Amino acid sequence: MTTPFTQYTLLFECHADYFECHEVLEEAWQAGNRASLGYAVLIQYAVAHYHARRGNEIGARKSIAALHRKLDFAADELQSLGVDIPQFKRDLTIWPLSTVLPLEPTTRARIERLKHAFEPTALSFEELVHKHLYRDRSPVVKERLRALEARNKAKK
Repeated sequence: MTTPFTQYTLLFECHADYFECHEVLEEAWQAGNRASLGYAVLIQYAVAHYHARRGNEIGARKSIAALHRKLDFAADELQSLGVDIPQFKRDLTIWPLSTVLPLEPTTRARIERLKHAFEPTALSFEELVHKHLYRDRSPVVKERLRALEARNKAKK
C-alpha cells in the first residue's frame, strides 16, 4: 500500500509533478480535517516548486517564507514521515530549490526501491509547467457556489 506521503515523494522526484504532489496531499489533508501540519508544509513546499518552475520567483519565495514560519511546528510530524528536518531547513535557504526531498536514510532507501516501478509521466514539460490550466475546476466552482448559497441562507 502506498501512503499519500510516498505518492507525493515519488511524484516529486520521478515526475517533478509539483501540482499533482499538491493534489495528493491536499486530498489526504482534507480527509484528516486539515489536522496535519506536516502535510500542510509539504503542500506548500510543492507550491513553491511549482511557482519557481513557472518563473514566479516572488510566489515561490513567499511560499518558502511561510514554510520557515511553520516548519518548527510541523517538525515532529514531518520527522515521523521520514523527513530529515535539519536538511529541510538548509534546503529552504538554497536557490534554486532542491529537486530532491530531504529524507532520512531509511525513508530514502524505501523510496529508491520504489522508483523503478513508478510509471513515467505521459505529460510533456509544458503540461507539467502549466498543469493548473488543464484541470477541471467545475467541482471546485460547484462547491464554492453551494457554500455561498448556504451562507446567504444563513443570513436570512
